[in-house]
Amino acid sequence: AEVASRARARYVRSPKTRPTPACAKSRAANKPLVTAVFRLPISREPMTSPTDHGLEQDAITLGGINLAFWLASLGLGKTWPVDFIWSCFPPLLCLLIIVREPDTGVCERRIVGCTLVATWGFRLTHNFVSRGGVGHEDWRYSDMRRTFGRHFWWASLFSVFLGQAAFLFSACLSLYGVLCAPEPLTATDAAGAAVCFGAVLLEAASDLQMDAFVAARREHRTDATVIDRGLWMWSRHPNYLGELTWWWGLYLLGVPAAAPGWVVVGPVSMTFLFVCVSIKLMEDRQRGSKGEAWIKYTRAVPSPLLLVPPPINRRLGQWLHAAESGEAARSPLNG
Repeated sequence: AEVASRARARYVRSPKTRPTPACAKSRAANKPLVTAVFRLPISREPMTSPTDHGLEQDAITLGGINLAFWLASLGLGKTWPVDFIWSCFPPLLCLLIIVREPDTGVCERRIVGCTLVATWGFRLTHNFVSRGGVGHEDWRYSDMRRTFGRHFWWASLFSVFLGQAAFLFSACLSLYGVLCAPEPLTATDAAGAAVCFGAVLLEAASDLQMDAFVAARREHRTDATVIDRGLWMWSRHPNYLGELTWWWGLYLLGVPAAAPGWVVVGPVSMTFLFVCVSIKLMEDRQRGSKGEAWIKYTRAVPSPLLLVPPPINRRLGQWLHAAESGEAARSPLNG
């Protein structure tokens, strides 16, 4: 018994220990580094998602505005009030976010973003009013009115008002990053601001050149039916390019590293709207109303959207026309 007691005492005083494996020592040594990589950015820079800053409330607000303007259009007999929503809601959304969350975001980014949005919205609204948009229904909506007939009064709520609102609100998701992101300014912000400013200039210059051409036709100073000068010799739709570039610039300005990736749905949806819908509708209308003059213009300016120098445009147009002529000559329909 005494021997057994002494053995147990030695076992308690000097327990047998196992050597620590090298991999365990490595994991213990690297644990602070792993914590720093995977945890600190999340705790210091929380995700900036539009859903955290009143997105649902703002979506309901936009829906209510569209409903009110739709009811007004029924009384007016024309849908022109919808065009004010496109240019006026983004500045209004900036105001709503700032009033609701005055202490979030970075002051410098807020100033830059709000200034750009206000400039863009004012120019677009002024352009619409100066062209006689108040009281005048856009030809696209007039075509819809003829297509839907007596059902247009209720179909316009979805095809004209809420349909555009969906594209507009998706593009405005970037504003939550502009006004609420806690990250400091980076080179991405500078690039986004430069793209936005350049887009406003491009769209303004395109509209001014088109207005001058329309005035020249009205005053019989030109017999041309298609504008063939300035930016319109670089692209068939430079104004659309300016508007589309604006939304991509706003995305660059409003999407810091901590923002969710799905916010890119905004500029992507705008790209689809302009490339697949707006340009196609405009091209079909111009081809039908201006005939051979428009076909000749498309050969001189084959680029429908991107800015391409006129000499390259002409050579590209000649090459495309020759290719089309060759295919037509080889067609079985031509014998």
